[in-house]
Amino acid sequence: MKKGILIVAALLWATDLKAEEPAQTFSEVVSVNLKEKVIRVTHDNSSRWTLDDSVCITRDKKDIACGIVIATDNELATVQILSQSENVSTDNASDSAGDYVQLTFEFPNPQKGDSVRLIDKSPSIGIREIASELKAEKEFGGKQIITNVYDHLTLQPPFMPESNLSGGVNLIFPTLEYQQTISDYSAIGVMPIFMNYSVGDGAVKGTGCFVNYHHYSDGNLNGYWVKAGLGLYGLSYSYQSAEDSGIAPAISASFGKRIFKNENLNFGFGAGAQYIFAKTNTGLSFGGFIPSIIVDVGFAF
Repeated sequence: MKKGILIVAALLWATDLKAEEPAQTFSEVVSVNLKEKVIRVTHDNSSRWTLDDSVCITRDKKDIACGIVIATDNELATVQILSQSENVSTDNASDSAGDYVQLTFEFPNPQKGDSVRLIDKSPSIGIREIASELKAEKEFGGKQIITNVYDHLTLQPPFMPESNLSGGVNLIFPTLEYQQTISDYSAIGVMPIFMNYSVGDGAVKGTGCFVNYHHYSDGNLNGYWVKAGLGLYGLSYSYQSAEDSGIAPAISASFGKRIFKNENLNFGFGAGAQYIFAKTNTGLSFGGFIPSIIVDVGFAF
């Protein structure tokens, strides 16, 4: 009798302990956009995801992808995938040249129902790189071959498009340029320009527009730049009493530096040259070469 009472008491005590255990936390993938590398996940039971949380998607107790939270609402959070794991499998193979180890690389994609775990809570720096070494030992014909393969995650921050509108002078000519980034370190710019250039006893005047390619050393429109452009001018020539006009193509190149005062305000300084393929019957001796001294003030958005 006493033994039965003790068993019942032990069961009740165990049940009470189980009831007092904290609820298990979890989050899972509910939708995947592989083209945009964006997934939607449920919130963790213990704490809602917040912007810039670093998380990893796991399957079979292994991280298959990692990223950061870029948006959140009351029910779900949106995660931008920054890195994906690389699964490597090995197979014995042979051909006329002999035996060898054949490696197969696979990149598992997140799927609905995969688990999500926290890596860093609103980190100031991006997620840390995760790496593990996989060693496979194969023996062929009495020779031992050791193949080292790395199953790793590579950190690639997402490209965030940015624009910049700047106004200034090129030599002494007023300019206005709109730039749009097309990668972390490059941008395309459209620049209208007005020119009034004295040549001896004559002058070349006109308006033009350049399409420029910029490459920046520090990314996000920042740092040293190298710029090359193609343009078109509508020009008028005057020399003594003769006048002429026409359309002329042009090329340009410059080197400089863009410095950001804060997140938006920036300043550009550079030097270079333009070459205008100009033709005139006025007798004006214009070789087409014009130096460029660039100073501008920009606003990034």
